[in-house]
Amino acid sequence: MTRAPAELRVVADLAGKALATAGVPAAGDGVAVAVSGGADSLALLHALRVLAGPRDWRLAVLTVDHGLRPGSAADAAFVADYAKSLGLPARLLTLAPADLEAHRAAGPEGAARAARYEALWPAADELGCPWLATGHTLDDQAETVLLQLLRGAGPDGLAGMTVRSGRLLRPLLGARRAETRACCAAAGLPWREDPTNAGDGPLRNRVRRHLLPLLEELRPGATQTLARTAALAADERDWLAPIVAAALDATGEEVALDAATLAGMPVALGRRVVRAAAGRGGMAVPDAAATDRVLALAGAADGTRTGWPGGVAVRDGAAVRLALPAD
Repeated sequence: MTRAPAELRVVADLAGKALATAGVPAAGDGVAVAVSGGADSLALLHALRVLAGPRDWRLAVLTVDHGLRPGSAADAAFVADYAKSLGLPARLLTLAPADLEAHRAAGPEGAARAARYEALWPAADELGCPWLATGHTLDDQAETVLLQLLRGAGPDGLAGMTVRSGRLLRPLLGARRAETRACCAAAGLPWREDPTNAGDGPLRNRVRRHLLPLLEELRPGATQTLARTAALAADERDWLAPIVAAALDATGEEVALDAATLAGMPVALGRRVVRAAAGRGGMAVPDAAATDRVLALAGAADGTRTGWPGGVAVRDGAAVRLALPAD
């Protein structure tokens, strides 16, 4: 077998270390790789191919056509055909306008992301893959931290993405985007460029094209530093998780928080309890401003209410009650 180029081995080593730390997948497990056709996801696919043999992983490829731009169908077809040329099972998933409309409250990017995962998970299950891997890189992590800062996120938001989130794997969070491109170039992988990434449309594009390069100019290594910030915040979040769970249990029912108990908590803990309660109740987690409004209900008059996209809260007698919004 031809030895993998050094650039591919670098990316594969980073992915292997990340997955080893996460402790998954196990031998014999199936991994569905979400491939858009870009350099990051193609580098991920080939890195996992390098790793899969010795670890007895089964790989499959999933690609999604969102139908949001000209050429998206051709890109998805390219990925499906490319996967089959490698001897891998592949599924091309096409989203309908109704799939995106169902998540319109999340905004254009959020709707596309939610609809994409809504299609990816059943397809992974059908292929017998308990794991879904995406090609998010260290650069994506740094961009996420900046976006969360701009949105006024708290420490949990600054934690960004993790290598493992449930069944979702991000093996390349330690790899730079430049490394995935070098990997593809060295291996002769014909990646596709999404033309929408070249414009200044979504805020993430502007952070990627302007803000992060400026920070690198002002402080070389800023991208690595931002990613390190995410890792530190994630460690603190994980340490606090059992404390928050115990505090939430002490407030009563999951979505009916005892107002006096909530009011008596340190504000930082109260905020985490509110967000944890929303998550447990199947609601969208409120942003920082909404979290503070919910927390303020602990000292408000009976019947006072507030809301956020994906949830509502009301002072109900001695409790602060959280619920899904009425349709």
